[in-house]
Amino acid sequence: MNLIKCKNGHYYNADKLDTCPHCAGENIKIPVADPTGKDQTAIDTLIPDRLRQEAYEKATNQKLTGWLVCISGIMEGDSFTLFAGDNHIGRDTNMDVCLYKEPTVSRCDHAIITYDNVYSRFTLHTDSDSVLYNSKALSPGQHIKLNPHDRITLGNCTLSFIPFCGEHFQWDEEE
Repeated sequence: MNLIKCKNGHYYNADKLDTCPHCAGENIKIPVADPTGKDQTAIDTLIPDRLRQEAYEKATNQKLTGWLVCISGIMEGDSFTLFAGDNHIGRDTNMDVCLYKEPTVSRCDHAIITYDNVYSRFTLHTDSDSVLYNSKALSPGQHIKLNPHDRITLGNCTLSFIPFCGEHFQWDEEE
């Protein structure tokens, strides 16, 4: 999504619209309904910065290294792709693993799963005190090596870890 702020302070998606729909409605005197019931200039809107957009474009070109599958919680049955490096887990839509339906999960960085290409291993770490690893509390700052089918509980959501890369398979660096 490419959010643009027009000269009058309205935000709109420039990927879908050529001009601001709010200004267009004002110019031809058609009232544009505001779903929040507030003046749009007073709304605190998160505008994705260029670095996040570049990181997203880079991630879409990466090869997967594993998955997380939600085995209990509101998102039960959903799966999430893991890539090399850090995979940030949270409720916010800019997280690598976005648990947006899970109200008991922190918005940003509830936990992070890292895949290290050099050592061919996954690790779990968090700064939160509400993460369980195989039903045991994970201390903030603690790093745990993940094994196939380990369970990670964040709030009321439990995820099962499924590796693709590791000691038996590794993507060639040249590819």
